[in-house]
Amino acid sequence: MTEPPLDVVELRIPPDPKYIAVVRLAVAGVASRAGMNVDDVDDLKVAVCEVYTNVIDHAFAGVRPKPVLIRMTPQDRELQIEVIDEGVGFEVGAKDYGKEADLSREGGLGLYLVFQYMDEVKIESAPGSGTRVIMKKRLAG
Repeated sequence: MTEPPLDVVELRIPPDPKYIAVVRLAVAGVASRAGMNVDDVDDLKVAVCEVYTNVIDHAFAGVRPKPVLIRMTPQDRELQIEVIDEGVGFEVGAKDYGKEADLSREGGLGLYLVFQYMDEVKIESAPGSGTRVIMKKRLAG
């Protein structure tokens, strides 16, 4: 059995807005340790907190909330961050969230910003199966 790398940091946290500051601090710490510059650390904090906020707002509609897993994995010249919930999930479809913001409703900027600030974003979800958002940010230079 292959052991996971020792420098993977996992945070299990309730889906509650009072923990957003904890998420920001954890992301900033891991990103700084991975060698990210100040601007990239700020981008990462915004992106991860947007995804975490989406979990808070949408993942557990009508069901009992469960902890959210935030996994941060420094890799060769990049940082991968996954936000995983066991919520209601949704149909991802072919929508290009990074193409344009949905300004027709409150909160329509979240995923757009995530796609703008990260180098790679992948969303895995389906109704009834939770959601996993995988984001990657490469080191500058």
